Amino acid sequence: MIRRDLPAEGSEPARWAIIGQIDHARLSGRLAEHWGAGGFAPLVPRDALLWAIEHHDDGWRAWDAAPGVDPERGRPRSFTEMEVPDAVAIWVKSIEAAATAGPLEAALVAGHFCALQRRATSFHQDDPAWAHAEAFLAEYEAKIDRWLADWQAADPVANTPAVAERALRQLQFFDLLSLWFCCSRATEPEVLQTPSGQELTLTPLDSQRVGLSPWPLEVGSLAVEVPARAVRVRHYESREDLATAASEPLVLRWELVPRRG
Repeated sequence: MIRRDLPAEGSEPARWAIIGQIDHARLSGRLAEHWGAGGFAPLVPRDALLWAIEHHDDGWRAWDAAPGVDPERGRPRSFTEMEVPDAVAIWVKSIEAAATAGPLEAALVAGHFCALQRRATSFHQDDPAWAHAEAFLAEYEAKIDRWLADWQAADPVANTPAVAERALRQLQFFDLLSLWFCCSRATEPEVLQTPSGQELTLTPLDSQRVGLSPWPLEVGSLAVEVPARAVRVRHYESREDLATAASEPLVLRWELVPRRG
């Protein structure tokens, strides 16, 4: 779940936008769907990779429906604020859901979360909770090897380790790109490194238009959106308190357009 600050509107109280991880992942897929123009590497293998990008957070379904609350701050827990057991359980659900789609899809989603786990451990070396998550890493790195072996055996010429490695980098990139849109309203240009090594500059033109340079999409422009719900900024006592609080549905929308120079 993503907790995003909403801009104040007159005398209205401050609000948060609550965005589901599944909806963020669907936005990742939408951004990837037309990717591959202007020398940017297309999705290969397209169908399996696009599925993995769009569904990499499917394990968040239950949490998205009833987000937890930080008991100290009283805030809905964003994905960066999860307790370790909750995070690992959700990662496992996401990976096992991907395993029903195919071995490459499973390997990519597992590789994504193993990378997140390694990164989190490096930042929290003194936290025993993250040390306990090493069991997750050991189990799923072994499963990744088996899934990739099955995938490569199906077509040893096309299904190479280099293809799988690039596909994982693309999943990670589109996850990051979607988060750029979802987490907060950007006001300054930002440069992202793409998996092919090219730099992509995102420039906010106004509240709903973003210029991309160079243009990486196979369409002239692209409209994207993500559903959310707005809740008042206050101290929430529990998951139940948040679930029963007054909320308002909203949709965050953007138009991606080419930007020269």
